Amino acid sequence: MRRSRPRATLSTWSVVHRDGLPPFGDRVPCVAAVVDLAEGPRVRTRIVDVPERELRPDVELTVAFRTGEDGVAAPAFTAPPSQAPS
Repeated sequence: MRRSRPRATLSTWSVVHRDGLPPFGDRVPCVAAVVDLAEGPRVRTRIVDVPERELRPDVELTVAFRTGEDGVAAPAFTAPPSQAPS
C-alpha cells in the first residue's frame, strides 16, 4: 500500500440543487465532481469551499476530508491553501 498525494485536477463538475435521497437532501446545493488524482486515477467526489465561479477544467485541488454525522470521514476537494478564496 502507498500513500496518495493530496493533489488532483478538476475534470468536470455539476452543481446539485435538489437531491431526494436521504441524507443528501440536507446537503444541497453542493458541487459533485470528477477529479484526476496526481497518481492518475479518476474519482467522483465533492468540491467544498470553492465558489462556483472559480471552477474551471484543470483547476488544481487538494484533499479536504469531511466527517459526516455517522463519524465516517470522506474525501472532498478544495482549493490549495495558496489559492484559497478570500
